Amino acid sequence: MFGGNFGGPGRLNRVDLSTSTSTSSYDLLSSVRAERQAREERKRQDQSAQAIQRVWRGFAERKRCREDVLDRLEAGKFDGLERRGRALVGVARLGVVWEEESGKRTAVLLETWTQEAGEVNHATGLIRFVQPVLGSSDWGTILGLLSIRILQLVAHDPKTTQATALLDFLEKVLDPKTWAGIPPAKGITKRDLVEALAQGAWIELLVGATENLAATSLPKQKHPTLQPITRLLTAPFSLVPPSPDSAFIPPMIHTLLAVPSLPSILPLPSLTHLSTHLPLFNLLLPFAASHPEVLSSGRLKDEMGRSNLLANLATFGITGNMLTRYGATGASTWVKVIGAILRQVDQGWGRWAEGFVDEHQEDVRMVDDRSDDEEDQSSGTATLGTSVVPTTSRPRRQVRPALPKNLGAKLLLIASPSHLATLSTFLTSPTSKAPTSLLVDFAQFALALLNAFRGSPKWEGILDGLLEGPRGRALGRRLWREGVRGRWSNSGDKSGWDSFFSNPSTPALLFMTHLYNHYLLLTPDDEFFSASNPLSLDEVQELAGIWKDLAFWGYMNGVAPAGSSSGMGTEEERNLFTRGVTRVAERNARRQFTPEDFWVMSSQMDLQGFVEAAVFEDAELSLPGAEDEDSEMMNPGDLPRYARARQRWTKRQMAYISPRLGLLNNLPMAVPFQTRLQVFSQFVETDRRRLGLERYSTRRRYRHQATIHRTSLAEDGFRQLNGLGPALKGTIEISFIDKWGQEESGIDGGGLFKEFLTNLSKEAFDTNRGLWLSTDQNELYPNPHSYATEAHQLSWYGFIGRVLGKALYEGILVDVSFAGFFLAKWLGRQSYLDDLNSLDNELYKGLIILKNYAKPEELALNFTVTEEEFGVAKSIDLVPGGSEIGVTADNRHEYIQLVCKYKLDKQIAQQSRAFFNGLSDIIDPKWLRMFDQHELQQLIGGEETLIDIDDLRAHAVVSGFPSDNTIRLFWKVVKGFNQEQRRALLRFVTSCSRPPLLGFEYLNPNFGIRFGGSDDTRLPSASSCANLLKLPGYNDEYTLRSKLLQAITSGAGFDLS
Repeated sequence: MFGGNFGGPGRLNRVDLSTSTSTSSYDLLSSVRAERQAREERKRQDQSAQAIQRVWRGFAERKRCREDVLDRLEAGKFDGLERRGRALVGVARLGVVWEEESGKRTAVLLETWTQEAGEVNHATGLIRFVQPVLGSSDWGTILGLLSIRILQLVAHDPKTTQATALLDFLEKVLDPKTWAGIPPAKGITKRDLVEALAQGAWIELLVGATENLAATSLPKQKHPTLQPITRLLTAPFSLVPPSPDSAFIPPMIHTLLAVPSLPSILPLPSLTHLSTHLPLFNLLLPFAASHPEVLSSGRLKDEMGRSNLLANLATFGITGNMLTRYGATGASTWVKVIGAILRQVDQGWGRWAEGFVDEHQEDVRMVDDRSDDEEDQSSGTATLGTSVVPTTSRPRRQVRPALPKNLGAKLLLIASPSHLATLSTFLTSPTSKAPTSLLVDFAQFALALLNAFRGSPKWEGILDGLLEGPRGRALGRRLWREGVRGRWSNSGDKSGWDSFFSNPSTPALLFMTHLYNHYLLLTPDDEFFSASNPLSLDEVQELAGIWKDLAFWGYMNGVAPAGSSSGMGTEEERNLFTRGVTRVAERNARRQFTPEDFWVMSSQMDLQGFVEAAVFEDAELSLPGAEDEDSEMMNPGDLPRYARARQRWTKRQMAYISPRLGLLNNLPMAVPFQTRLQVFSQFVETDRRRLGLERYSTRRRYRHQATIHRTSLAEDGFRQLNGLGPALKGTIEISFIDKWGQEESGIDGGGLFKEFLTNLSKEAFDTNRGLWLSTDQNELYPNPHSYATEAHQLSWYGFIGRVLGKALYEGILVDVSFAGFFLAKWLGRQSYLDDLNSLDNELYKGLIILKNYAKPEELALNFTVTEEEFGVAKSIDLVPGGSEIGVTADNRHEYIQLVCKYKLDKQIAQQSRAFFNGLSDIIDPKWLRMFDQHELQQLIGGEETLIDIDDLRAHAVVSGFPSDNTIRLFWKVVKGFNQEQRRALLRFVTSCSRPPLLGFEYLNPNFGIRFGGSDDTRLPSASSCANLLKLPGYNDEYTLRSKLLQAITSGAGFDLS
């Protein structure tokens, strides 16, 4: 009944399912798959051909219809103005290409129609294109569509003579006077007209025409057609008052205001018109503030478009003073919109705006206060086991094309002091009546501005401008009292950090932290403790408490990745709060205003468990090869440096690897000082065990011998021990040669080395040797003279660093005091203006005068310093070309910081680096970062505290006395000593006047008192190498007191028994 071929002979699919010709099942499947793909490809080709045919047929039909309508129009087949207008709308809907013949015919017909439509009907007194309104309800829409076609014709070539007449016609259409004779009931027609214009890309067409004319006009001969085009931009608003959600508003924002250098390409009358008629603060900015998506649409999808928008807003709002005229209400929407745009720009945008294009191009004038640890200016990550650890490589900046200078200058207006002063005045002036909401908006704007200019010299200028004068102090007070205070009651709990970004006061806190951190950087102590401080000391303490709590939980709980939506704070916020805590704590260390243990978070942690966990985590950070206990004790010349010293992790890396070590390295004051001392002691003991350096080990490979002439102690020590490097951690056996060349008797059980180390320290730190200078407070710092940078002297600095490291490693106190700014470098911290006071008091006073001088230009300073060496004065540029850069009110803070950086950092950079390299051969740098400068000084030389005789007595070792009478009298006498006498006794016996930090239990060796014979005419003597006092058997209190005081105050009795 049915044939086997349903599709005809050409449609038969021949599929052979047999396996007779296949070599395998795989070949069969491949063949079937290939045939199926071929069928699908043929099907796609057929469908494509059909689609092309449909499009072509539609195009041909539209062309036929268009030609037919044009023929009829040209033949006069359409009677009346209205019918011809509707016919022209129909032609346009069928598609017009102005360059084609049909397009040229359409243009002629449009021009003819506008000429007729623009005439006045003397019978009605109405312009003829208005007349149809009286009889046709949709004429407003038709007229709008015609206006769009006319504008399209103008935009195609706005330089023609016909363009002027067409623009005049469009101005008539949108002139309110044209519609004055229309009954109010017909007002809907005007709204239909304006809506048709908005839907027809009215603004975009006018912008296109503007750019077309600007591109072909000479700079000083702007095309006259630009004036009517500019008027037409705002003409719809004159005809029909716009609503807040008018369809004209988005294209005005994302197209008109994104035109590059818009004010510069307009003639002055057009610019004046736009400035007075553009509803920037009434409509555009409020719309953008409530519809932020418009700021990433149209031409604003890329960074260049956003930059053009910012530049144009700056011109109209800042240069044109529109921002000032609209007061606090206008400022509120202004900061919302500017902040939203700035949050979308990419990293390095601020440097780009300043003219830095090359990613490697650095501005040496930049003084960044965002980090106190040079190592921590890092980015990127590395892997340690299963941990992701930040690396110390700088991020690569995006390479952008150079900005036109005029555009960059306009962008910088946003960060200008005058602009920031205008905004902050709205917040601080009682007459402005600014709402609290403006405070939050301003904080978000300021954060976005700082982020946009991150890495730029302008970054500090922004904070300078915000802090300037009484207005800056008022801003800080209002920000604290209305934006931060009382809003962080949960900061002491980990939930405060975990939900950090959920707190509505977060922007205010972050802005306040940036602002006050900068204030702390620039302000000397005298000003900080005066009434000029924006905050009272109680308020500073409360703010620092919030910082401390949040930073603490940031280290203990970790941070969220950048861009995370978890609500937890990120590394950036943790670092910001850490800097604030550190700077306030440093002020407090110089002049205490907080309660004891204010910084300590002991209630939030198990201290004993903390110590054990910290020691364990530190042991885990040993180098992969460190399990080989012989690795660091080999000949140092046979090992590369990385194998001779512990891995030197930065503070930032420590925070990722270990919560406790991260806390100890970044926020050490949160842990009690005594606990940190225990941790340090345990670190050393663990390191000893790791290297097989137990205190009484007899393994010879860890022992080194040195023969030291007392007449050349320092030189012999340098020659024999400097080459040991990290091997100096081992046991050093000292043999002394006296001044007659004879070897002194005795076996070194540790005492001889202590005596050598003590005497070596006295010689090495002697300022007469030329390596060290002292401040007015007799605190040492490296000699900045060029002599001290010679290779041999740098070797000495390295050796001295290792010697001091050895003293710390062995628990031997060294009676030396270092300048605070030099100790800060041990910790990787930045030096400040106050540090200069101890180095050069006159220069410090001069800089303070400069900081507060009304007109610094009158002082005729430039960016140079003058140095004198060997009687020759020379001028040194602080920046390239510094002698040509005058110090002004705008750059004086930069100058002050550069002077401080030169005096406190650059001059002693090589000497300090050599010293720290030697020190870190023995002491892991992260161990030292657990302490501040004051605590580090205590670690080196003991505690500047009262000497507790009861503690000394409890841990003293007494031997050899025939009775306890002399010892009983001794303790009675020293109990009656004043503190100065007690310190003299301690120096006499141990060579250091300060007690050990953890008490006399930790004095090594213990304080010893040995029977010194029965001759009570002799003075007491001491072996400071063994912390041993040799006390004759005095039988009365008066003799013992007088003899002991004579001995300890005369310097007698330092012998070796």
